[in-house]
Amino acid sequence: MPNHFEIFNRFITSHVEMTESELTDFNEKCEIVEFSKGEIFIKVGEPQDSLFFITKGIVRNYVDTNDGTTKIYNFRTEGMQVTGYALYNYKDSLKALVNSQCIEECKMIKVPLQTIKYVTEQFKNGERLGRYMAEAHVIEMMNYIIKRDTKSIIERYDTLDLDYPNIQQRIPQRMIASYLGITPVHLSNLKKSRKSGEKK
Repeated sequence: MPNHFEIFNRFITSHVEMTESELTDFNEKCEIVEFSKGEIFIKVGEPQDSLFFITKGIVRNYVDTNDGTTKIYNFRTEGMQVTGYALYNYKDSLKALVNSQCIEECKMIKVPLQTIKYVTEQFKNGERLGRYMAEAHVIEMMNYIIKRDTKSIIERYDTLDLDYPNIQQRIPQRMIASYLGITPVHLSNLKKSRKSGEKK
């Protein structure tokens, strides 16, 4: 059984140096939460007052478009953060820009934005951690846009397991197709062609 706060603390200390007392203080202002498979815990347009750190499970960030399709922007797995991509300005009126849904049963550390504000103001390296947590999401979204606009579908498919290890064994193929921006039939044909190429 994993110690969820140990996983969280390893993530923190891999980016900034913190004392044991600071980590304890930080942990006490957070909580472990559980979500069911299929549960949407962040919704577009709704207030967002926390970010989440996954210790078990997979999440997809997505929006439903006007033409009735679902557009998946990314997946989040163990050791990753999840937010609705609202700005980190600590205002009460923050609204999520994407939906976040559990693809598996999930356990997460819930981190209130006010806790992040407290850490950035009170801890020696807190401001650095807060900046990293915010910038990581911006960089991730920019990388997604750049890949989408500059890489072929085949190139993006071939790097899928590098971006999200074992993701293809854990989620429905239709979600992978949505992430790549193709139909499930197109994805099936793509996988067959890649296997055929490997055998030659």
